Amino acid sequence: MSRNNNSWLVRELSFLLLAPFLVLLGVLIYGILFDTWIKDPKFILEFSGYAYGVIIALRFLNWVIKSLSK
Repeated sequence: MSRNNNSWLVRELSFLLLAPFLVLLGVLIYGILFDTWIKDPKFILEFSGYAYGVIIALRFLNWVIKSLSK
């Protein structure tokens, strides 16, 4: 099995793009369920930052678990 070695920067950029997508998906689901639409760009950017922080924390936790299991 060959492993795809992407650069660190490419992975970080993909996670930076994943965070706003997840937030916009949450806004869409919330809007459909409760018929209340959030249109404030500051809200979306702020929660994108929170989502990115959660993604980084989960990646760190995964790294710790992998390093302790060896």
